[in-house]
Amino acid sequence: MSNPLEGYEELIGAWELRSCTSTLPDGSKRHMYGSKPKGVIMYTPDGWMGCHMAGGGEPDPGETMTGRTGYYGPVVMRPADRVVEHHVRDSSTDWMLGTVQERGYRVEGDTLILSAEMNGNKIEVVWSRDRV
Repeated sequence: MSNPLEGYEELIGAWELRSCTSTLPDGSKRHMYGSKPKGVIMYTPDGWMGCHMAGGGEPDPGETMTGRTGYYGPVVMRPADRVVEHHVRDSSTDWMLGTVQERGYRVEGDTLILSAEMNGNKIEVVWSRDRV
């Protein structure tokens, strides 16, 4: 059996939320957590993750900002597919409990970009490793 954390090293650490964009099937875009979202995603060396996202700044015109979302659980990597699986143990949203949230990922220097498809929308979440 292969190592479920193979290729995981580049994700380890804390990443600060920079943007969360949803592209709808008609090509229009919206910022799901406003113009200046707040949040962090952390990957631990022993294969766990935690994520917290909150609205900030101004919402897109005609949109209401999502409040807060948080979840955590173990991680399984699929490096050949550039996919990380978040196995959700607990969440602030009931629909996520017990699910496996698959995220495409790429790391560009100190930037992590996670992507997913949800309800026909393409989601892209940008994180950075800015140090204090």
